[in-house]
Amino acid sequence: MSRRHRDPVFAPAALVAAALLLTSGTSDRLHLAGVALGAPVTDVVTLHGAPGLVATTDDGIEWRWFDATGIDVDLLTDDGLVVRQVLVARPEPVRGVAAPLVQPPEFPLLDAQASVAAKHMASVGARHLVEPEDTVSAWRVGADVLVLELVHANVNKLLALDDNAAVRFGYVAGQAQAQFRAPRLVRQFAVDYPKRALAQRAQGVVVVATDLSEAGTVSHVRVVVSSGNPDIDAAETLSMRRSTFEPARCAGVPCASVYVDREEYSLGP
Repeated sequence: MSRRHRDPVFAPAALVAAALLLTSGTSDRLHLAGVALGAPVTDVVTLHGAPGLVATTDDGIEWRWFDATGIDVDLLTDDGLVVRQVLVARPEPVRGVAAPLVQPPEFPLLDAQASVAAKHMASVGARHLVEPEDTVSAWRVGADVLVLELVHANVNKLLALDDNAAVRFGYVAGQAQAQFRAPRLVRQFAVDYPKRALAQRAQGVVVVATDLSEAGTVSHVRVVVSSGNPDIDAAETLSMRRSTFEPARCAGVPCASVYVDREEYSLGP
């Protein structure tokens, strides 16, 4: 038993445009692979299940889904667990065999020639932006920005950014946020596999968010993604509550923050 930590054919333009006008609460925001900028990350969990990786970084909280319905999805959220950035790509080859090409329905542009993709973006009303480098093609789509990352003049990845992220990348002008250094986990409190969960042979992935004070002390721990077993969830909550952290720094000054941790509880055969 273990407790593991783990750090094309184009759709018609009208269909792509319609994808931008979904009837959800984020209907005016950019959607990519079913994920909307400005949406809570729990919406993505509902769509794709538990993430394969979660990491608290200086750029935000990273969430990754490997081969989610044929597409790799990599998000950044803020401390409020709101999606600020979405990166989608074709899954990596397995033993040299390329994964089948699955397109994000909103922008079916993976593997497209850059010139063809540019015409496609213009046809749906996107506005071309001046790029800081020639390996990308950036477009303003409503309030957000879509970046086509290019390799050998073909679209390799698609990156959706809200305004704050677009400023950080240099695609739009604006006030840059103060330099932020994420909190660091100094010592993780070890917990045993819960006895009742072990007897039930329960397994699962749990993601917890830990609110930290400016001194790095734990003020609150909450389950963001449940393992499906209350004893496993409680064990991981206890682990984070008793762990020690180095506080985050905002513009060089210690500040309150959130640390998000993913753990997988699994049993051998």
